[in-house]
Amino acid sequence: MKKGLNEFMRKHGFWIGLACVVFLFVLGYFNMTGNVTSGHCVEVAVSDISPSSIGIDEDFTVGILIDNCGSKVSDEVVFTITDISPLIEVKEDLVQDIGRMGYTNSKRFITFHMGTKPEAIPGEYIVKYRVDYSGEDGEFLREGEFSLTVIGEEAELNIASLKTDPVLPVKGEIAELTLRIENAGKGTAKSVEVYVNHSFQGLKQSFIGTLEPDEDGPAIFTFIVDKSGEQTFPVLISYYDDFGENQIEREINISVLKKPTNILFILFWIIILALFVGGIYYFSKVKKSKDNIIHQLLKGSEKKK
Repeated sequence: MKKGLNEFMRKHGFWIGLACVVFLFVLGYFNMTGNVTSGHCVEVAVSDISPSSIGIDEDFTVGILIDNCGSKVSDEVVFTITDISPLIEVKEDLVQDIGRMGYTNSKRFITFHMGTKPEAIPGEYIVKYRVDYSGEDGEFLREGEFSLTVIGEEAELNIASLKTDPVLPVKGEIAELTLRIENAGKGTAKSVEVYVNHSFQGLKQSFIGTLEPDEDGPAIFTFIVDKSGEQTFPVLISYYDDFGENQIEREINISVLKKPTNILFILFWIIILALFVGGIYYFSKVKKSKDNIIHQLLKGSEKKK
């Protein structure tokens, strides 16, 4: 049997070896092109976003990978951004002409320089695109989308201090109230405005503007304190940060003294009144004394007669 096998291999060994080579070639080919689609195919993937953390009012770059995933070479490949938020600015042409891919599994890289606008807010932004390409089998279109995540910093406002001038206002006086508003957060607070809902006659609203992190600013209110005692007022602080519009509410207390009695004024009028009464008494007494003297003189004259 061994002799017969050797004889078979001698006669047919060439063809058996050739068949093995062909088999291995085909096997290797399919291993290398296992992801290849029959016919024309173009795929798109985001290869890189730099920097990886996209902030507000910042520039960044998006890298796009174009892959010829078909068994046939595609021509006239055109990549187009079809929809993107107005809060993201694209600094290149939205349409990029790539041309012919070249060969199966060939790749092309394109980049878009972009930037978030100052009014952008944190969150996910969807970018839609389309790829047009053609070949011997006709014209083709592939659509898709990718996302961009924008991060932000949050402001944190509070009342750092309260001061009145005078320190203890008196009912009926004009007083000035100063609230210092501080930003203890990591984000910038914009359009900071303070509203004090007091019951006096005077200013209730004060505009500060922008407060950077660890910065504070004064909100000043002038009014006539027409009520005495402990006064409590609600305070509303409104502002914008990377996350949009925000409002916080607080309460403040100020003490107003009663209008003091003017002792000197009262003493003055008491003295005036005493002098007036004393004057009347004095003149009355003098007049009575004069009347008595005249009466006695008249009596003496009558006796002499």
